[in-house]
Formats: sequence, structure tokens, C-alpha cells
Amino acid sequence: MLSCLKAGSGVIEMLYIYQFMRIYIDIAHPSYAHALRLFISEMKGRGHEILVSARDKDITLKLLDAWEIDYINRGKGARSLLGKYSYLIGVIYKLLPVVRNFRPDLVVSYSSYHAALTGKILGVPVITFEDTELVPLMHRVNRMLSALMVTPACYEIDLGPGHVRFEGYKELASLYPSRFKPLPLPVSVEKPYIILRFVSWKAWHDKGHPGIGEKMKHIIAEKLSEFGRVYVLSEDPLSGGLSRYGYNGDCTLVHSMLAGASLFFGESASMTAEAAMLGVPAVYIDNEGRGYTRELEKVHSLIYNFGEDDESVNQALNKAITLLGDPELYENWQVKRMKMLNGKIDLTAWMVELAEGFLQQKHT
Repeated sequence: MLSCLKAGSGVIEMLYIYQFMRIYIDIAHPSYAHALRLFISEMKGRGHEILVSARDKDITLKLLDAWEIDYINRGKGARSLLGKYSYLIGVIYKLLPVVRNFRPDLVVSYSSYHAALTGKILGVPVITFEDTELVPLMHRVNRMLSALMVTPACYEIDLGPGHVRFEGYKELASLYPSRFKPLPLPVSVEKPYIILRFVSWKAWHDKGHPGIGEKMKHIIAEKLSEFGRVYVLSEDPLSGGLSRYGYNGDCTLVHSMLAGASLFFGESASMTAEAAMLGVPAVYIDNEGRGYTRELEKVHSLIYNFGEDDESVNQALNKAITLLGDPELYENWQVKRMKMLNGKIDLTAWMVELAEGFLQQKHT
């Protein structure tokens, strides 16, 4: 809100004029789509105009289509450094004229140097959200291009001037208790059930990670199926006998599925954190982890992190079996969840205030 004075009938009246803004948003990953979906909806509801571009990554475009969010498809991306450079040039060449014509007041993204560079070229302030410490080169680039770098308070790197921290986790943008209510699941979903998540390990920060071996994946699925139906969500096609465990349901129901699971076991840091937000026990497989996974494990005892070698994965499987044998597992995790949520912010509401604060500063 910005104030101005108006003369009328000999009386000076104070009026408040709401300033609408144009925001360009880039989405490069399904977890970022979830993190920005309600922000997009809220900002549109407040009269702001939104332009979205999106990378064709995993189920990102399917989610945006299901939510009826219009977007510009910027392609699948590349793996090699040279390929990433060529892809960046192609994205800028494709999107820059469109974004310039849109005339944004602000650029917002999660960890997108494509969006940050576009904003810098156009002289538009950029807010970049980060939550993964494993990409230092990207941090340096985005730090140079962004007005603000925004991270959870548990982020383990100091990003220098313009680094803003919030009390919470990226996943609370969509899973904050007052904003998320699980949807009814199809009758075909067999209960109780366990969710497994396997990733492709093709991201830039995944180099050198072997992940769970194929043999161990089969062993995990078979062992955990003794405690309920196993549903596997995988970035890569499932091989051999694993295909019978594949989840082929509505991608927009994944959080509702996760909320009803007895346990989460997988290689995805984002889904591990999502499970924690929902009070679902999570066994996470990753050699390095993240600041937020370490906090969820060491401070809140909501997840367990194990390495990727067979011995560590076998230890993880034994931990999962022990957890599933606890008759008070659900109640204990809900108590832990409530303690974890104490003091955490409604991230979507906070993001709205942050974005609108930029416009207010611009006009004062």
C-alpha cells in the first residue's frame, strides 16, 4: 500500500493506492513448483500479474498443467558444463524478448541462474531462494546477479550481503498445516503402505553419487512389502521386478499419498523433508545430506540419514524395519512434528510480504 494526498471539499484526504506488480518466475524442479504454487495463486489473487517459465524436469510440467498455471516451456536442460552453457544461451535467447515485453518489476526463482541473469540484463531486482549447499558455483553466480538470496535459517553457508534467512523449510510453502489438507485417495490405494523414492542422480550436484544399487532396491522393496503395500516413485524407469511396485497415480496426489504413508524410504532430500513436515518417519539415503536434513535428523529426530554403499543401505533397511515394528510410531512422529513446527513461519505468506515489500520500497 502506498499513500497519497487528495484535495476534496476543502479537506485533505489520505488515500491508499494499491500498486500491482508484474513478477517473472522460473521453475526448474517439481519441488520448486510445489514451493511456488501457492505464492503464484496468492499473488494473482491480490491483482499482480505473473509470467512463468519452466524446465521440463521430471513431473514439473505435469504439475503446472494440473494446477492450470500457464508457463513457457524452456526445455529439458543439459548435463555437461558445455551443454549447460549452450542451454543457458538458448534459454536467454528464447525468453529474454518475452520477459522484456512483460516488463517485470521483480524476478523470483529457486536457484535459477537463467532467471537471475535475465533479471540482471533487464535491470530488474531478483530474489533467489536456495536450500542446497552443494552447488557453490551456482551460489556465486546467483549471488552476483540477485538482490536477495533467501534460505532457511539452517542453511550452513553464509552468502554474504543480501542473505536473508527464514525460520522454516522450503516444503512449508505448500505443507504448512493451515494450507495443506490431504485429498481423498483413490480406492485402489492399498493400506497400509510404504513409499520408496529413487532419483536419477543426474543433477550437477549429484556427480560421484552411486545411489542405491539395483540389487538393494529389490531387497528393500521385498522386505518392506512385509509391512504393507510398497509404492515406488522413480525418476528413471523401473527395471525388472521393481515395475510391479511403481506408482502410476495422479502426480498432484503425491503429498496426500505421502501424508498417509507408514514410512518414507528414499534418495530424495526434498521428499524426505516433505515427509518430516507431515509427521511421516523418513529414512534418507545420501552420502552428503543437506543443512535442512541434518537439522531434521539431529535437532528434531524426524528422519534418519544413511550412506549409499550397500552396507549403509542395509543398515537403513534395518532401521526402517525397526520403525515399522513400533506400534506407537505414528503418534510419536506426530508429537515430534508439532514440536518441529513450533516457531516455523507460513512461508507462502512471508514470500508475499517479501515480494510486495520490494514494490513499496521502489515507490517510497
